[in-house]
Amino acid sequence: MNTELIKKNSQYKSILTVLNGNDWLLFMATFVRRINPVTIIFWLYLGSLLVAFLISIFAFNLMLLNSRIWIIGIIGGLLLSLLVTPILHEFIHSFFYKLLGAKKVVFKWSKRLLRFNIYSSDFVLSKKNYYVISLVAFLLFSVTPFALSFFFNNVLFLLLQSLSIFHSFYALKDLAVCSYLYKHHNSYLHIGQDERAVFYKNIE
Repeated sequence: MNTELIKKNSQYKSILTVLNGNDWLLFMATFVRRINPVTIIFWLYLGSLLVAFLISIFAFNLMLLNSRIWIIGIIGGLLLSLLVTPILHEFIHSFFYKLLGAKKVVFKWSKRLLRFNIYSSDFVLSKKNYYVISLVAFLLFSVTPFALSFFFNNVLFLLLQSLSIFHSFYALKDLAVCSYLYKHHNSYLHIGQDERAVFYKNIE
């Protein structure tokens, strides 16, 4: 369903924003900085993550570790956050999209955002559903590695901690969308294969 058809459909008449593929970077830069409960929770979590990591360095005497262990741990977490968890992150999104009725899901790499994006065949997500999907992915690939890291030492500790931090930055697109949706009650997101996203409010 293209934007013109959406406008003709009474269900979608109250259009809030239409985003093309080139608009996402500015959209993300704008809404990750908005002050609302969504962004406050995220940035407090990320700040706590960094503080906990710094405290752990001294508490566990990590400064005494061989530099190679540091390199393997930090770079390993970075590589996982670039090559593995992004695919799994988007797979979680696509799984829920299919579960909620999307007929087809397409993966595409965005050079501008340096991340995978997924597009579906004229699929609509409610604000609540998008929040749930984003939360599940964030819990799995950022919060869980952070929690698990304290059960390991040395390389695995550093790897899981860095993975948690780097994946949090990967999730900035989800944060931006959740931040945008926060201020609009009864809002929805239409995702199509034309790399265009349409935010709209349902007419009550």
